[in-house]
Amino acid sequence: MSEKDKIIPYLSDDELNKLIMDIEGKELVQAPAGIERNVISFVERKNRRKTVEFSQYCLRVGFAVAAAIALVCIVPFIPDTGVKVTSREEVVAEKNVISRDEVLESRSVKTREEVLSRRSGALDLEKAETYIQSQIQNLFE
Repeated sequence: MSEKDKIIPYLSDDELNKLIMDIEGKELVQAPAGIERNVISFVERKNRRKTVEFSQYCLRVGFAVAAAIALVCIVPFIPDTGVKVTSREEVVAEKNVISRDEVLESRSVKTREEVLSRRSGALDLEKAETYIQSQIQNLFE
């Protein structure tokens, strides 16, 4: 039988009233001696620990703020190390930079006919090379 199938017996009204009367009629159980003192000392220790942790936190924050203020005051008086990052404008002004248009103007632009004539000359060289190779082969035959 599973736990779901178990039937929990409930007390009837009379039985419940009898149980309440029995519990209220008996004397209260005395707490162990010193429990009040133990609980109060435990609470005091917790409060003391929280106070100490908060004090430590405040000290750390205070030191961090003091260090930040010290840095803000000291850094402007540190001598310059001479390391300087140059801007783009300074680099361009320092070097003689040629513009794109100047570069394109200085190049000679070949016409279509010049390119084609150079290619036809290459074909003539190829013909000459094949002719010479054929002559060499004829000599060895």
